[in-house]
Amino acid sequence: MFSSSAAPIIGNPIVTTLDYRGYNPEELADMAVDKIIHVGGNSHPVIVDQAKAYRENIRKVLVHYFALAQESAKTTVIGAVAKSGDEKLADYLRRL
Repeated sequence: MFSSSAAPIIGNPIVTTLDYRGYNPEELADMAVDKIIHVGGNSHPVIVDQAKAYRENIRKVLVHYFALAQESAKTTVIGAVAKSGDEKLADYLRRL
């Protein structure tokens, strides 16, 4: 029989609000790396430096792919609007 008394680690919740926009790729990447990589302050300085460098590399990759995802979603919406016959709205969305 398996049993565990370890409580789940949730961490401190962070609440952000935005006015009239969604998250940009940089903000999303920052939130993601905060969940993926934690750099402990009590580690050897060389290990801390390596972890911070790795964290920044992961952040750059996430920013790139989140930006691609946003453009892809925009392209999908524009395609659906154009397909429905509203070319004026599709042109407006292309300029956003």
